[in-house]
Amino acid sequence: MPPSRYRRKRSLAGVIAAMAVVNLVYGITFPLLALVLDGQGVSKTLIGLNTMVQALAVIVIAPWAPGLLRRVAPSRLMQLVTVFLALLFIVAGLFPNVWFWFPLRFVIGAMTAMLWICSEALINELAEDHWRGRIIGIYAAVGAAGFALGPLLLILTGSDGMLPFYATSGLILCAGIPLFLVQHARMAQHEEKPTGLWAVFWLAPTIMLANVVYAAAAESLMTFFPLFGIGLGISENFALGLLTVMGLGTMILVMPLSWLADHVDRMGMLAACVLLTMVGLLLMPWAVRANALAGAYAFLFGGVEGMIYTLGVILVGERFKGALLAAATTLFTACWGAGTVIGPLLVGLGMDRFGGDRMPLVILLLFALYLPLPLASWYRGRQARHRREERL
Repeated sequence: MPPSRYRRKRSLAGVIAAMAVVNLVYGITFPLLALVLDGQGVSKTLIGLNTMVQALAVIVIAPWAPGLLRRVAPSRLMQLVTVFLALLFIVAGLFPNVWFWFPLRFVIGAMTAMLWICSEALINELAEDHWRGRIIGIYAAVGAAGFALGPLLLILTGSDGMLPFYATSGLILCAGIPLFLVQHARMAQHEEKPTGLWAVFWLAPTIMLANVVYAAAAESLMTFFPLFGIGLGISENFALGLLTVMGLGTMILVMPLSWLADHVDRMGMLAACVLLTMVGLLLMPWAVRANALAGAYAFLFGGVEGMIYTLGVILVGERFKGALLAAATTLFTACWGAGTVIGPLLVGLGMDRFGGDRMPLVILLLFALYLPLPLASWYRGRQARHRREERL
């Protein structure tokens, strides 16, 4: 095997392993902080606002990220961030106050954003086009495993005291270890000049908005699903267990679905996943109380919903190269931040105003507003292919 190819595979393995741990941390963080605040009697609207601040940091840091990635090796930057992030979670546990957590979660959000921007840029830089879907599928599957294990770890540690915060900080430090496998090199520079994020957005609005809507749904579920489940009469541990099963569904189903994405129209597949997710949200209040069926529902729902994000990452790598790829990856992460601003705030307001059982309907409305975009993009692409075939 040529050395360059060996280094490429070793670097891919290091980035993917590191992000598995980061996603595990992410999987424990949102339900943990929501449960701590809810136990203090904080309103769901204020919990949503507290979550929103963490997301705002992603948007604030986004304009600076492409320039930083041109100057510093992404893997080196990720290692520095993991150390700082571990310290921040210790501070969060020592001072569990909603008002103190506002500025603290802003900094946590900025650090987490850099980890995602760096990892997605590295994955798309290292993955070759003919197996991009499968590599990103592995990345998404391993990340989903982290998400799935997060709530499970919270079941083991509980949400009281410092133990969950110590465990989270230790795991963050572990995320830096696989990064020693990654070649500490700056991203390749192509002939394109750096492009503004707004200009990049208009090159692929459907792809970018997919992450806005997905993030709004994912963050809302991570934050409010345990509270939604408790309101329906199921236990906290059972609700956290269903979150774990959703993550397992993403982890397992994303691999065959990513293989499928290498063989079908990816935009059409995106539209199909959005539509099926809407059906799943309609069924959610009934399904989570359906005893044995609840696990099967959560598994399938997690797999289909998680594929929306995976397809977004695949489409970014397919659409953008070189300097544009760094900018597009940054914007894609910023769109995640925008979604996490919109989602928990709207869902928290909706649950306070209309009742906790309305959470799935608020999320469904967001997907319904987005669905025409991938449908229109799929139809335009289909028409363009037909015209090309007619000329041949």
